[in-house]
Amino acid sequence: MLREVLNYGDKINIKPLDESGHEVRNARTFVSQLIDFVDLDIISIADPIVYGRTLVLKVGAYYNLCFYTGKGLYQGNCIVLSNHKENNMLFSNVRIITDLEKVQRRQYYRFECIHEIDYRRVTLDEELLDRKLKADEFVSDKEREECKQRLSQFDKDWIRADIIDISGGGAKFYSKSLHQPGDKLRIRIEVQVGSRVIKMELGAKIVASYKIENRAGFYEHRVQFVDIRPRDRENLIRFIFEQERRLRRKEKER
Repeated sequence: MLREVLNYGDKINIKPLDESGHEVRNARTFVSQLIDFVDLDIISIADPIVYGRTLVLKVGAYYNLCFYTGKGLYQGNCIVLSNHKENNMLFSNVRIITDLEKVQRRQYYRFECIHEIDYRRVTLDEELLDRKLKADEFVSDKEREECKQRLSQFDKDWIRADIIDISGGGAKFYSKSLHQPGDKLRIRIEVQVGSRVIKMELGAKIVASYKIENRAGFYEHRVQFVDIRPRDRENLIRFIFEQERRLRRKEKER
């Protein structure tokens, strides 16, 4: 699989991950290069150079790798197995531990903005009821209606929040509620695309959550959209690029 997608010399962006597999907050991205294929799931990469010095990747550490290939952008996570030196250059052997996922460039672009949303947490009870309803696992119409009524109760507790950046694949927002990585959410957002105002309700998963040091009682959450319909993703991407064009026009008019 790796040889089918990657090639010698491909540029790599490296992002550190914590032990739970989430990106380390405020960590910088390093640049590397694919040097060799060692095994089916092991590659050799150049240790990144930072300010003229080689940064040796720590054995046992986890990183996210984004490969710039002739077939597009691909990303996956890895663990560092070993370090070695050849011809005065330092390299690391890493094992790719997730499937390589193709990243759409438009989906990858993040737009900084302030935009109101409403969201709520999806509980396990709600998920089980929703699965039961979709599978139509009822012995009577009364039981089905009771399931619908119970599900409707979950749809009442929405929280107002402010998005601070958004892409076709996820968003970052502030709220007064604390959440945990892995929590599932429903997000309601309105965007203007052309002359239309479009209302969307999106599924999302908390990737990281932090307390904001300079804003008491507020938390910063980073989410990944899940099970998003292609039409909704396309509308999000159109909204982002239309807003970006508006900002550029305003800057030129100044």
